[in-house]
Amino acid sequence: MTPTPATYITQARANRWANGLLYAELARLSPAQLAQSFGVNFGSILGLMNHTIMADQAWLQRFSGVGERVTPDSCAALTDFAALRALREAEDARIVSFCEALEPQWLAEMLRYANLKGEPRSQPFAICLAHFFNHQTFHRGQIHALLGVLGLNPPDLDLIAYQVAHPGPAA
Repeated sequence: MTPTPATYITQARANRWANGLLYAELARLSPAQLAQSFGVNFGSILGLMNHTIMADQAWLQRFSGVGERVTPDSCAALTDFAALRALREAEDARIVSFCEALEPQWLAEMLRYANLKGEPRSQPFAICLAHFFNHQTFHRGQIHALLGVLGLNPPDLDLIAYQVAHPGPAA
């Protein structure tokens, strides 16, 4: 199956839905639990949350060309959960808006961008979009597992679960 804008619209909406469920669970944690080191990449749940937002900002800038290039130094790590949640919601809204405006021909183009180190890269646009959503899913899975370690039982966040809850085309 060749990806279409509808594929990415569904992924964007599912991403927003999954992050909403995940952050509802994260709201049950104390600041100390959010910052607790687990030996995972980015150290803690808080580190993973900040990383995914920074990565989303970087990719959205690359996709759209709007705004300044994102670097690790240009993004301040947030420690306040309410501020982080508000930023996550804003980024998820931007992701949905971007995908809803996606032009089909973009999916056949090459994306030329600089990585976080400033090194030039060129990849198929559709592959970069697939990576964008896979990256979110990967780190959400890490956070989901860490919630289990902390004694919580977060809900299923799979794309199929989203589609069951939101049937229809480009749900």
